[in-house]
Amino acid sequence: METDPGGAYSVSELDALFTLHSGLLREAPGSDATTLRALEATGLSGAITVADMGCGPGAASLMLAQALPGAQITAMDLHQPYLDALEARAQAAGVAGKITTSASDMARPPLAVASQDLIWCEGALYFLGVTEGLSTWKPLLKPGGRIVFSEAVWQTDEPPKDAALMWMEYPAMTTRAGVLDHISAAGLSCLHDFQQPDSDWREYLGPLGARAAALRPEADEALRAVLDGAEQEASLFDRHGDAYGYQMFITEPA
Repeated sequence: METDPGGAYSVSELDALFTLHSGLLREAPGSDATTLRALEATGLSGAITVADMGCGPGAASLMLAQALPGAQITAMDLHQPYLDALEARAQAAGVAGKITTSASDMARPPLAVASQDLIWCEGALYFLGVTEGLSTWKPLLKPGGRIVFSEAVWQTDEPPKDAALMWMEYPAMTTRAGVLDHISAAGLSCLHDFQQPDSDWREYLGPLGARAAALRPEADEALRAVLDGAEQEASLFDRHGDAYGYQMFITEPA
């Protein structure tokens, strides 16, 4: 999760969000298995350069470092505590020398044109918009490079009212077909895509719920509001998880 670029949260609300998410490995639905499946679909291996945009605490960066022994990974996020957590985890996993962290805005990544074989982004591209983000990152790719990202999508053209209400903070959310249109508008083509399994949501919502429960007894008003939102997110998925989901997209310049 990147810091709030659109100013949707007050300082106290942002502090509460970061308090809730502190210590979590994932900031969006995902799993090591999904990361590896998407990596395999890129066809890339060996001594490649990788940029993990909006990396959060670095679950994808860690998995990519382990799966790509020859790679060099730049992990970028605006929230320094996430990068600190990633560095500690990388050290513990024995891959610290393969990951360089950068406190950078993924809208203005400090990377040279044609410098990256693989650009990765799990659960964060919505901050920029799919077409806008892909258009920004496309020039950074080397020939034969790939961009992989996950995106929340509607699985129905008529979502339940309470699901639509919960997701109204992301008005650009669309269907798989809509995301494919955004990819095309950015001058890329989709090599492969797949829906992430419900278990990816459990890997995210389970620890989030446990963290919320632990924080609630001492929570102030701002934090209680954030905890309520996390509980509502889990409840909504239990009721309407068939109406929306996360989709992984593997793309290349058209």
